[in-house]
Amino acid sequence: MKSKIFLCLFISLLLTINVVKSDESCYLLKQSLMFYKAQRAGRLPDNDIPWRGNSVLTDKSAGSSLDSNGDGDLSKGYFDAGDGVKFHFPMAYSMTMLGWSYLEYSNNIEKCGLGTLYREVLKWGTDFLIASHTSDNVFVCQVGDGNVDHSVWQPPEDINYVRQIYTIDSNNPGTDVAMEAASALAAASLVFKTSNPTYSDLCLQHAKKLYTFAMTAPMKVNSQSNPFYISSGYWDEVTWGSIWLYKATKNQTYMNNAALYYTYGNVQYANEFSWDDKGVGTSLLLYQLSSDSKYKTNLENSFNNWLPGGGVKYTPGGLAWLREWGPCRYSLVMGFLQSVYSIKNGGNSKYNTFAMGQLSYVLGNNTKKQSFVTGYGPNAPKNPHHRAAHHPTDKNINIPVNNTYQLLGGLVGGPKDNDEWTDDRTNYVTNEVALDYNVGLVGSLAAYATGSDSSSSSTGSTAPSTTSSQTSATTSQSTTSSSTSQSTTSSTTSKPTTSSTTSQSTTSSTTSHSTTSSTTSKPTTTSSTTSPSSTTSRELGESESEGQLNYSISLFIGKADLVLLFLLSIISMVFNL
Repeated sequence: MKSKIFLCLFISLLLTINVVKSDESCYLLKQSLMFYKAQRAGRLPDNDIPWRGNSVLTDKSAGSSLDSNGDGDLSKGYFDAGDGVKFHFPMAYSMTMLGWSYLEYSNNIEKCGLGTLYREVLKWGTDFLIASHTSDNVFVCQVGDGNVDHSVWQPPEDINYVRQIYTIDSNNPGTDVAMEAASALAAASLVFKTSNPTYSDLCLQHAKKLYTFAMTAPMKVNSQSNPFYISSGYWDEVTWGSIWLYKATKNQTYMNNAALYYTYGNVQYANEFSWDDKGVGTSLLLYQLSSDSKYKTNLENSFNNWLPGGGVKYTPGGLAWLREWGPCRYSLVMGFLQSVYSIKNGGNSKYNTFAMGQLSYVLGNNTKKQSFVTGYGPNAPKNPHHRAAHHPTDKNINIPVNNTYQLLGGLVGGPKDNDEWTDDRTNYVTNEVALDYNVGLVGSLAAYATGSDSSSSSTGSTAPSTTSSQTSATTSQSTTSSSTSQSTTSSTTSKPTTSSTTSQSTTSSTTSHSTTSSTTSKPTTTSSTTSPSSTTSRELGESESEGQLNYSISLFIGKADLVLLFLLSIISMVFNL
């Protein structure tokens, strides 16, 4: 009897995996990468996001000069979320994760025809990290004051106030942010090793110097970026950075440091993964590199905490719900880690089922039939908390009622613990998008993407009409559940990551990502640039029938995942797996 149950379970899992692996996932992966293009700052080299224009061209480091085009050395990089600030800590984390996802799933990415786009997105971020490393022991850690930026609701193209630059150095160190930048550049050196060896070497040079700086300066959490993205500690980043430098160099000293600092603080006992807490990721990488059972034990303890019956709460519809602020990002990035562990070990496990089930949920396969990815599905978010997409003309967060432009491929924060969610731009807790939110979406899609999508090879092309529903930005927003309206004039974003209590102002919406005890807000940019003309607005809507077809495909996948997850949970309890 026991063998029959496992045979049925094995067949069900195979069927589910085969259904997930379709060109639809290639299209979704492409849009999740294009989201990063919508976040670009500086002088844009292409028109891939036609409603974005040049912005903050005069951002520059202390003592530097504008180039012949009038651009500062810090003008590029990525805006953090729906604002105009460049926060290096979550940006570097996002680049590390994009690099890791590519290294794990490059075959899937290349089969989708997305290798060039993927590396382009990664390089835009790592170029900026290199530019921010102005000397061996000096690293710019933030561009723009979050308090100033979040007090004004305007697109980045219209920013014209003075931009503050925040820097760490030997006198004002920041072990966490320096190590995260070193990790990102080490990972990038591996990604570009074959396609661009010169650039790979440049990334590794900066990674080594940033690592040395972080280790030789007094170890300290970065305090230069006001209350925004304050880390709960730095031992996890030291471990994380040591692992990535070892992977890039094979120098045993780095590996020895990783094994040592892994035992410091609570790194080895972490139960979540985010821009602030790298513990679970370090367990996975150390296990991959050493096959040591202690890393496996810690890793599976963390993973099991996320399965039904573990310590993490589940919504009625099936989302593993860690906390109020951006729950989708936590479940998807944990799903990515579990996919890596599971697929590398044969793929047929409760961890793989978890990863697919969480991805399925955010794509709309839930009791509310609510997608949490902008532009995907008939009930996709239309009004994410995003200044550039909303594009107001008078700095009013409520006018126009619907976003002027369609932001595609962005993961919004997510629902309450009862699955309720409202498409409300003023609610930054549930409706904002961010660099760190999307890394779990990219990684999870890359894990299951396959096939050849002809549209994917062109980074600037719009989606084929047969793949995804891209609802027009002018469509009226959904009103499935009510939420309190916030500010009518400005929005600042503040995102906590580990504390589950959040407060929302009734006069302005602030965006901040904080993880443990600190709240995070987001700053903006300086230079004023010409805003894209409203005539460039494209309504990327497709027919409801096409959207419903694709949604139905995903719904089938989601039901298979949820049934399999249910079966695995029961079998796990019966046989104590």
